[in-house]
Amino acid sequence: MEYQSNGIENQLFGLVMGPSTSVKCYNGYYVNGFKFQTQSYGRFKKTMNSGVCVKGSCYDDNERDYYGMLKEVVQLKYLGIKCKLFMFKCNWYDTKRGIRVYHSNGLVKIKHTSRLHGNEDFVFVQQCQQVYYTYPPDNKSSEW
Repeated sequence: MEYQSNGIENQLFGLVMGPSTSVKCYNGYYVNGFKFQTQSYGRFKKTMNSGVCVKGSCYDDNERDYYGMLKEVVQLKYLGIKCKLFMFKCNWYDTKRGIRVYHSNGLVKIKHTSRLHGNEDFVFVQQCQQVYYTYPPDNKSSEW
């Protein structure tokens, strides 16, 4: 039996082998019309581009939007194929104890001391929207 490759087999083989063990990290990334920068890179800048939101899909009691701060931009490259995958590593806020949504005006209040703990820090860059965090107009940031 003669084996002929049309390129699809090479792509599948590259995906099956998994990503390369070497990764590249960046300070920023442009996606979905937003310029994201890591929190550490932008800490002395006048603008903030490190706020991240990943929208939920069904909005029932178990589905929420996730809010966080961008820590790292990571590029994975798959062996043998020209496939690069970018991911954001974020510090996420606790969606159950640290976030209140005001549906009347669309604002979201986040308790910055309430962090989500776990192993799911990474998200695909295409899933992200940019958000800006600020104090409420009454400047009572300590109240919950």
